[in-house]
Amino acid sequence: MSYWTHCLLVLCLVPPLLAEESPIDSASSLATIGTDFGLADGPAWDGAGVLYVPDVKGQKLFAWRPESQSWTIVIEDAGRISASFFRHGRLYLSDNGNAAIATLRDGERTAIREFPGEKPDRPNDLVVDRGGGIYVTLTAQNEVAYVTPNGDQSIAVSEIDSPNGITLSPDERTLYVAAYKPKQIWAFDLSAAGETSNRRLFATMDDGAALGADGMTIDSAGNVYCAGATDVWIWSPGGKLLAKIACPTRPINCAFGDADRQSLYIAGFGGVYRQRMRVAGLDPAR
Repeated sequence: MSYWTHCLLVLCLVPPLLAEESPIDSASSLATIGTDFGLADGPAWDGAGVLYVPDVKGQKLFAWRPESQSWTIVIEDAGRISASFFRHGRLYLSDNGNAAIATLRDGERTAIREFPGEKPDRPNDLVVDRGGGIYVTLTAQNEVAYVTPNGDQSIAVSEIDSPNGITLSPDERTLYVAAYKPKQIWAFDLSAAGETSNRRLFATMDDGAALGADGMTIDSAGNVYCAGATDVWIWSPGGKLLAKIACPTRPINCAFGDADRQSLYIAGFGGVYRQRMRVAGLDPAR
Protein backbone atom coordinates (compact mmCIF):
# COMPACT_ATOMS: atom_id res chain seq x y z
CA MET A 1 0.00 0.00 0.00
CA SER A 2 1.39 3.43 -0.94
CA TYR A 3 1.91 6.19 1.63
CA TRP A 4 -0.84 8.31 0.04
CA THR A 5 -3.35 5.45 -0.02
CA HIS A 6 -2.63 4.76 3.65
CA CYS A 7 -3.23 8.42 4.54
CA LEU A 8 -6.55 8.47 2.70
CA LEU A 9 -7.70 5.28 4.42
CA VAL A 10 -6.79 6.74 7.81
CA LEU A 11 -8.77 9.87 7.00
CA CYS A 12 -11.84 7.79 6.14
CA LEU A 13 -11.56 5.66 9.29
CA VAL A 14 -11.01 8.47 11.80
CA PRO A 15 -14.26 9.17 13.71
CA PRO A 16 -15.60 12.74 13.76
CA LEU A 17 -14.01 14.93 16.41
CA LEU A 18 -16.45 16.06 19.05
CA ALA A 19 -16.43 19.67 20.18
CA GLU A 20 -13.75 20.50 22.75
CA GLU A 21 -12.03 17.10 22.54
CA SER A 22 -8.29 16.82 22.21
CA PRO A 23 -7.38 16.74 18.51
CA ILE A 24 -4.21 14.70 19.18
CA ASP A 25 -4.11 11.14 17.89
CA SER A 26 -3.23 9.38 21.15
CA ALA A 27 -2.34 6.19 19.28
CA SER A 28 0.65 7.95 17.70
CA SER A 29 3.69 9.37 19.46
CA LEU A 30 5.74 12.42 18.57
CA ALA A 31 8.37 11.45 15.98
CA THR A 32 11.62 13.19 15.09
CA ILE A 33 11.97 13.54 11.32
CA GLY A 34 14.97 15.89 11.01
CA THR A 35 17.79 17.23 13.17
CA ASP A 36 20.17 18.80 10.62
CA PHE A 37 19.13 22.36 11.47
CA GLY A 38 20.69 25.31 13.24
CA LEU A 39 17.17 26.50 14.12
CA ALA A 40 14.12 25.24 12.24
CA ASP A 41 11.34 27.81 11.93
CA GLY A 42 7.95 28.33 10.26
CA PRO A 43 7.11 25.34 8.03
CA ALA A 44 4.61 25.25 5.15
CA TRP A 45 2.91 22.37 3.30
CA ASP A 46 2.34 22.85 -0.43
CA GLY A 47 -0.53 20.36 -0.77
CA ALA A 48 1.38 18.35 -3.36
CA GLY A 49 3.79 16.30 -1.26
CA VAL A 50 6.37 18.82 -0.02
CA LEU A 51 6.88 20.48 3.38
CA TYR A 52 9.12 23.54 3.29
CA VAL A 53 11.15 24.35 6.41
CA PRO A 54 13.48 27.37 6.73
CA ASP A 55 16.61 27.10 8.87
CA VAL A 56 17.07 30.57 10.35
CA LYS A 57 20.56 30.04 11.75
CA GLY A 58 21.76 27.78 8.96
CA GLN A 59 20.28 30.21 6.39
CA LYS A 60 18.92 27.45 4.18
CA LEU A 61 15.49 26.46 2.94
CA PHE A 62 14.79 22.73 3.20
CA ALA A 63 12.11 20.49 1.69
CA TRP A 64 10.76 17.30 3.30
CA ARG A 65 9.00 14.70 1.16
CA PRO A 66 7.14 12.23 3.39
CA GLU A 67 6.51 9.78 0.56
CA SER A 68 10.25 9.19 0.11
CA GLN A 69 11.16 10.14 3.70
CA SER A 70 13.84 12.47 2.36
CA TRP A 71 15.20 15.97 2.92
CA THR A 72 16.64 18.20 0.20
CA ILE A 73 17.98 21.76 0.18
CA VAL A 74 15.84 24.10 -1.94
CA ILE A 75 17.92 27.27 -1.40
CA GLU A 76 21.49 26.96 -0.12
CA ASP A 77 22.03 30.63 0.70
CA ALA A 78 18.50 31.61 1.76
CA GLY A 79 19.35 34.22 4.39
CA ARG A 80 17.39 34.54 7.63
CA ILE A 81 13.94 33.30 6.62
CA SER A 82 11.85 33.24 9.79
CA ALA A 83 8.61 31.80 8.39
CA SER A 84 6.94 30.45 5.27
CA PHE A 85 3.35 30.03 4.11
CA PHE A 86 2.04 28.28 1.00
CA ARG A 87 -0.99 29.57 -0.86
CA HIS A 88 -2.08 30.58 -4.37
CA GLY A 89 0.44 28.18 -5.89
CA ARG A 90 3.48 29.83 -4.38
CA LEU A 91 5.57 29.81 -1.22
CA TYR A 92 5.57 33.08 0.72
CA LEU A 93 8.76 33.78 2.68
CA SER A 94 9.24 36.11 5.62
CA ASP A 95 12.74 37.28 4.69
CA ASN A 96 13.73 38.67 8.06
CA GLY A 97 17.39 39.14 7.16
CA ASN A 98 16.67 41.26 4.08
CA ALA A 99 13.65 43.06 5.61
CA ALA A 100 11.34 41.84 2.86
CA ILE A 101 8.54 39.47 1.95
CA ALA A 102 9.36 37.24 -0.99
CA THR A 103 7.69 34.46 -2.95
CA LEU A 104 9.13 31.29 -4.42
CA ARG A 105 7.45 29.85 -7.49
CA ASP A 106 8.92 27.42 -10.03
CA GLY A 107 12.32 27.96 -8.42
CA GLU A 108 12.21 31.74 -8.88
CA ARG A 109 12.45 33.92 -5.77
CA THR A 110 10.85 37.37 -6.02
CA ALA A 111 10.67 40.15 -3.41
CA ILE A 112 7.10 41.43 -3.37
CA ARG A 113 7.41 43.87 -0.46
CA GLU A 114 10.55 45.51 0.96
CA PHE A 115 10.84 47.45 4.20
CA PRO A 116 13.53 50.10 3.51
CA GLY A 117 15.16 52.48 5.93
CA GLU A 118 18.18 52.82 8.17
CA LYS A 119 16.37 50.68 10.75
CA PRO A 120 13.95 48.71 8.56
CA ASP A 121 10.96 46.76 9.80
CA ARG A 122 11.94 43.09 9.85
CA PRO A 123 9.02 40.73 9.19
CA ASN A 124 8.75 37.80 11.58
CA ASP A 125 5.76 35.54 10.84
CA LEU A 126 3.04 35.76 8.21
CA VAL A 127 -0.28 34.36 7.03
CA VAL A 128 -1.86 34.82 3.59
CA ASP A 129 -5.61 35.30 3.08
CA ARG A 130 -7.72 33.93 0.23
CA GLY A 131 -7.47 37.24 -1.60
CA GLY A 132 -3.68 37.17 -1.61
CA GLY A 133 -3.22 39.76 1.15
CA ILE A 134 -0.52 39.14 3.77
CA TYR A 135 -0.71 39.72 7.51
CA VAL A 136 2.83 39.94 8.91
CA THR A 137 4.10 40.51 12.44
CA LEU A 138 6.63 43.31 12.93
CA THR A 139 7.89 42.27 16.34
CA ALA A 140 10.25 45.16 17.12
CA GLN A 141 7.63 47.71 16.08
CA ASN A 142 4.84 46.06 18.16
CA GLU A 143 2.65 46.01 15.05
CA VAL A 144 0.95 43.73 12.56
CA ALA A 145 1.08 44.98 8.99
CA TYR A 146 -1.22 44.09 6.11
CA VAL A 147 0.25 43.95 2.63
CA THR A 148 -2.20 43.96 -0.29
CA PRO A 149 -1.63 41.78 -3.36
CA ASN A 150 -0.21 44.81 -5.19
CA GLY A 151 2.27 45.55 -2.38
CA ASP A 152 0.58 48.42 -0.54
CA GLN A 153 1.04 48.32 3.23
CA SER A 154 -1.15 49.40 6.14
CA ILE A 155 -1.13 48.71 9.87
CA ALA A 156 -3.74 46.16 10.90
CA VAL A 157 -2.79 45.99 14.59
CA SER A 158 -0.80 48.49 16.65
CA GLU A 159 0.43 48.66 20.24
CA ILE A 160 0.68 44.92 20.78
CA ASP A 161 3.61 43.73 22.86
CA SER A 162 6.15 41.70 20.81
CA PRO A 163 3.81 40.18 18.21
CA ASN A 164 5.19 36.92 16.87
CA GLY A 165 3.01 34.06 15.59
CA ILE A 166 -0.09 34.78 13.51
CA THR A 167 -2.96 32.82 11.96
CA LEU A 168 -6.45 33.24 10.50
CA SER A 169 -9.65 31.39 11.39
CA PRO A 170 -10.95 29.05 8.65
CA ASP A 171 -13.63 31.58 7.64
CA GLU A 172 -11.05 34.41 7.77
CA ARG A 173 -13.25 36.51 10.03
CA THR A 174 -10.83 36.33 12.98
CA LEU A 175 -7.13 37.14 13.17
CA TYR A 176 -5.07 35.58 15.98
CA VAL A 177 -1.76 37.08 17.09
CA ALA A 178 0.68 35.66 19.65
CA ALA A 179 2.37 38.21 21.92
CA TYR A 180 5.74 36.63 22.65
CA LYS A 181 6.86 38.28 25.91
CA PRO A 182 3.55 38.32 27.85
CA LYS A 183 2.72 34.86 26.41
CA GLN A 184 -0.74 35.95 25.34
CA ILE A 185 -2.91 35.15 22.31
CA TRP A 186 -5.05 38.02 21.05
CA ALA A 187 -8.05 37.75 18.75
CA PHE A 188 -9.37 40.44 16.39
CA ASP A 189 -12.47 40.57 14.23
CA LEU A 190 -11.86 41.30 10.55
CA SER A 191 -14.51 43.57 9.05
CA ALA A 192 -12.54 43.77 5.79
CA ALA A 193 -9.10 42.79 4.55
CA GLY A 194 -6.54 44.41 6.82
CA GLU A 195 -9.15 46.06 9.05
CA THR A 196 -9.41 44.78 12.64
CA SER A 197 -11.80 45.51 15.47
CA ASN A 198 -13.02 44.04 18.77
CA ARG A 199 -9.57 43.32 20.17
CA ARG A 200 -9.78 40.74 22.96
CA LEU A 201 -7.54 38.43 24.97
CA PHE A 202 -8.11 34.91 23.67
CA ALA A 203 -5.72 32.88 25.85
CA THR A 204 -2.66 33.08 28.11
CA MET A 205 0.16 30.60 28.57
CA ASP A 206 0.37 30.23 32.33
CA ASP A 207 3.36 27.89 32.51
CA GLY A 208 5.96 30.04 34.25
CA ALA A 209 8.43 32.78 33.47
CA ALA A 210 10.07 31.32 30.36
CA LEU A 211 9.31 33.40 27.28
CA GLY A 212 7.56 32.01 24.28
CA ALA A 213 4.21 32.56 22.62
CA ASP A 214 5.69 31.89 19.22
CA GLY A 215 4.54 30.48 15.85
CA MET A 216 0.92 29.55 15.22
CA THR A 217 -1.37 27.51 13.00
CA ILE A 218 -5.03 26.49 12.90
CA ASP A 219 -6.96 23.36 11.93
CA SER A 220 -10.12 22.90 9.90
CA ALA A 221 -12.23 22.84 13.09
CA GLY A 222 -10.91 26.27 14.06
CA ASN A 223 -8.72 25.03 16.92
CA VAL A 224 -5.80 27.39 17.54
CA TYR A 225 -2.22 26.13 17.96
CA CYS A 226 0.74 28.07 19.35
CA ALA A 227 4.32 27.07 20.15
CA GLY A 228 5.24 27.88 23.74
CA ALA A 229 8.35 27.54 25.87
CA THR A 230 8.19 23.73 26.03
CA ASP A 231 4.88 22.65 24.43
CA VAL A 232 2.58 23.35 21.53
CA TRP A 233 -0.68 24.58 23.08
CA ILE A 234 -4.08 23.88 21.50
CA TRP A 235 -7.27 25.83 22.23
CA SER A 236 -10.81 25.45 20.93
CA PRO A 237 -12.32 28.34 18.94
CA GLY A 238 -13.97 29.40 22.19
CA GLY A 239 -10.62 29.66 23.99
CA LYS A 240 -10.75 26.42 26.02
CA LEU A 241 -7.40 24.69 26.40
CA LEU A 242 -7.79 21.28 24.75
CA ALA A 243 -4.29 19.81 24.95
CA LYS A 244 -0.55 20.39 24.91
CA ILE A 245 2.07 18.58 22.86
CA ALA A 246 5.22 18.26 24.94
CA CYS A 247 8.36 18.63 22.84
CA PRO A 248 11.86 17.35 23.70
CA THR A 249 13.32 20.73 22.73
CA ARG A 250 11.84 24.19 22.53
CA PRO A 251 9.23 24.48 19.74
CA ILE A 252 9.24 27.56 17.53
CA ASN A 253 6.49 27.10 14.95
CA CYS A 254 4.11 24.51 13.50
CA ALA A 255 2.01 23.67 10.45
CA PHE A 256 -0.16 20.84 9.15
CA GLY A 257 0.98 18.57 6.34
CA ASP A 258 0.90 15.15 4.63
CA ALA A 259 -1.60 13.95 2.04
CA ASP A 260 -4.48 13.95 4.52
CA ARG A 261 -3.18 17.11 6.29
CA GLN A 262 -3.46 15.25 9.61
CA SER A 263 0.18 15.51 10.63
CA LEU A 264 1.25 18.48 12.72
CA TYR A 265 4.84 19.37 11.91
CA ILE A 266 6.64 21.18 14.73
CA ALA A 267 9.84 23.10 14.01
CA GLY A 268 12.21 24.21 16.73
CA PHE A 269 15.63 24.13 18.34
CA GLY A 270 16.01 20.36 18.05
CA GLY A 271 14.91 20.11 14.44
CA VAL A 272 11.52 19.02 13.12
CA TYR A 273 8.96 16.71 14.77
CA ARG A 274 5.70 15.21 13.54
CA GLN A 275 2.57 14.40 15.55
CA ARG A 276 -0.41 12.65 13.99
CA MET A 277 -3.72 14.38 14.70
CA ARG A 278 -7.42 13.50 14.64
CA VAL A 279 -8.36 16.60 12.68
CA ALA A 280 -6.95 17.98 9.45
CA GLY A 281 -5.32 21.30 8.78
CA LEU A 282 -6.58 23.70 6.13
CA ASP A 283 -6.12 22.98 2.45
CA PRO A 284 -3.41 25.35 1.08
CA ALA A 285 -5.37 25.51 -2.19
CA ARG A 286 -8.56 26.75 -0.51
